[in-house]
Amino acid sequence: MAETIGIIAGEPPLPLLTCRAARRLGWHTVVASVRGAAAPDLAAEADEWAEFPLGRLGGLIRFFRSRGVKRALMIGRVPHASVFSAMAADAKFLRFLAGVRDRTTTSLLAALADFLAGEGIEIIDSSFFLKEHLVAARNYTPRLRLTRALRGDIDFAWQKAWGLASLDIGQTVCVKDRAVVAVEAMEGTDRAIERAAAIAGPGLVVAKVSRPGQDMRFDLPVAGPRTLDVLAAARAAAFVLEAGRTLLLDPASLAERARRNKIILMGRT
Repeated sequence: MAETIGIIAGEPPLPLLTCRAARRLGWHTVVASVRGAAAPDLAAEADEWAEFPLGRLGGLIRFFRSRGVKRALMIGRVPHASVFSAMAADAKFLRFLAGVRDRTTTSLLAALADFLAGEGIEIIDSSFFLKEHLVAARNYTPRLRLTRALRGDIDFAWQKAWGLASLDIGQTVCVKDRAVVAVEAMEGTDRAIERAAAIAGPGLVVAKVSRPGQDMRFDLPVAGPRTLDVLAAARAAAFVLEAGRTLLLDPASLAERARRNKIILMGRT
């Protein structure tokens, strides 16, 4: 008999990739999509599927319990600010919010994972079915020239990104000529890059890392085609990602696109 996994699905494409990978491995997939965030075509990929408004935590728990879900993962971004503006919140959602220490992403997701565990649903590593998509510690664009000045900006961006992540503010830093141009907050990586490009123009180095002591159950950094498009439009010089703790969607395709746009793409530990 197939094991059952619950998938709490936010924005695409990670929930779809997770569901497909789980089914290939023989798992029975029970997907609870966050209304307004998850892709509608996810329903056709799941063995069982339902959609819930963000504030209806009780309905999600009942759905999982009725399908025998004891383990689940949370995958796909849900806009941070929307958690605090959820309409028609039920009693369980309000009880979950009451236990949140502060409004940082880490506190919100840790509190939700603990709350669901108390309801008999263990939240597991969000990359459980996506290990092949984790960034490797290597230069994905070795044919591009890595100058001494660019290497200096990469080292500087890496250091500053870790400082930012340790404060639980964001995970991305944009620098140029060893000066911080923009840091990510609630707006997300792509908009932070766009803001930096408007300020500093071409030649940005962008570093994206996990939080120190990153809880692998949630909020792993992700890079995909949309971010590469933003980097290309910004005429960025380099994009550096933390190896082993960042998900890279379609690495071969992204590496080729980065090479064509003269953007160094690198995984670093």
